[in-house]
Order: sequence, then structure tokens, then C-alpha cells
Amino acid sequence: MNHIKIPHTGRDLYIPADLSECDERQYIEMSALILEYQCGHIDYETLRIHAVYKLLDMKQGKATINDNDKFSNIYQLSLLIDSFFETDDNGNKVIKQYYINNPVASFKGAIIDYYGPSDEFNNVTFGEYIDGLGYFIDFRDTGEIKYLHLLLATFYRIKKQDIALSKLLDTFDGDVRVKYNAASVASRAKDFEKQHIGIVYGFYLLFASMQKYITTAILIIEGKEIDLTVLFDDSTPSKQKESDLPGIGMKAIMYSFAESGVYGDIERVRNIPLWEALVHMYHLTKKSKDFDANQPK
Repeated sequence: MNHIKIPHTGRDLYIPADLSECDERQYIEMSALILEYQCGHIDYETLRIHAVYKLLDMKQGKATINDNDKFSNIYQLSLLIDSFFETDDNGNKVIKQYYINNPVASFKGAIIDYYGPSDEFNNVTFGEYIDGLGYFIDFRDTGEIKYLHLLLATFYRIKKQDIALSKLLDTFDGDVRVKYNAASVASRAKDFEKQHIGIVYGFYLLFASMQKYITTAILIIEGKEIDLTVLFDDSTPSKQKESDLPGIGMKAIMYSFAESGVYGDIERVRNIPLWEALVHMYHLTKKSKDFDANQPK
């Protein structure tokens, strides 16, 4: 967090160092600006200038001849926005995404409030995540905004009406949202078409950050470090021959779980908590590698 003191007013201002330090309003505003920049609607310098005004909640008035000092100060502050970005292997500026907290826990719809996933996606189901991953990839590959609305609608739902009762009966699962129903996503996505683009794209950025976390996470289970990167490591060739037909990614894991009968049918598998499914995937991967290691060379 960058601390700024305005001498002639005595005001203390703060500019976040990256998206993880933004409050809800700042995160929404920055997400909208980042989308404009990534779509080529504004250049990087314009992004930085606008970001200063948005982050400090200042109005950008018309320039006058006496505003040279003011705009010189704004430009100097805009250099702080560089900390939101890093350089990738190709030399391109990319947004830093190392946060797993949800900056927008809820938002107002046209009629009712909608609630999203908790930090670290602790209340997300396996089926919810897989469906969302599909929309995430669709937007990444096509740039079509409709997939952002579908992604948002997958994770943001109305609140349960019987939370107090379920807590009383000790059946509350910790999720304030109604149960995930894939059939309701399309109609909810239609409602979200008028939602602030910073909320819509902001969740895409959060999902991308969570993806980075999931594929590199190290969990501690019974005192042992469980490195989930093994689930996404394609460097070790499979000893089993495969056909030329393309795979279906994470959905294949879901179907394998259902076929094994460990969790029940496909609907039961879809309702497994995400992190439980990932740990089970690790267990299966370890078993497979242990088996390969014991085969004669």
C-alpha cells in the first residue's frame, strides 16, 4: 500500500500496490480499466492516469492553464500503478494475480442481492468449478463477453432463505448461497448483462488468480506437504498408449470419479467440495505413479 500525504490539506491517501490490496470499490473500478486496456481501448499511460483518479475516488475535471502542477502530480502518482503489473516471458505487461480472497463478496442485482464464493473457493463444489472453468476457457479463447456473464452466473446466486433454521438444526454447510443448479445459470447470466463490467470482469480476474493458486498449491495434510502441481504436470509421458481423440480435461476426472463409485453417481460427484476432489485427484495420481515406479524397467 502506497501512503500519500497532501501537505496543504493534511489529507492521508492510499493507493494499493496491486489488486490484492484493493477494497471492493477500487477492485471493481480497476477491473473495468484493465479490461479496457487489454481490449486495446486505452493505452497503458491512459490506464495509469485513470487508475489514479479511480483509486483515490477523485473526479477527473477539465484541464485549465493553471492545472500544470496538478497534472504533474497526477502523472507522478500514476507511476505507482506499475506495481499492479509484471512482465511475462514474452516481455508483455500482465496483471499481477496472486490473491485468493474474493474482493466482491456480493452485489446488488436489479431486484435482489447475489452472493459469490468465499475466499479460496472453500464453499465451491467440484461441478460448479468445472462448469466455471469451461466458461473461463471459452472467454479466454474467444473474448466474447457472454462467457463472462455465464462465469459470473455460475458462482453468484441468491442467499438461502432458511440459514437461521439450518444453523439451528446444525445442517448449515457454511455457504450462504442457494445450492448450485447448472440449469439456472443461463437465465441468471441474462440478468447480469446490465451489471457493472468491473464486477463481471473482476470475477474473471479472481478466477484466473484462483487457477494459478490451485495449480501451484501446497497443502498440509496430516503434517505432510501435498504438492498439487503434480496434477497439472504434463512433462512426464504416460506409459499407457492413447488414441488420437482429444481429451475433455477436468470433466474426464469427474466422470472417472462417478465410474469408480467412490462418491456415487455423477450428480453426487458434482456436489463434492472442490478441495476434497483435488485431494482425491492427488491420491489417484500418487497411486498411479507408485504403480509405475514398481514396474520392471
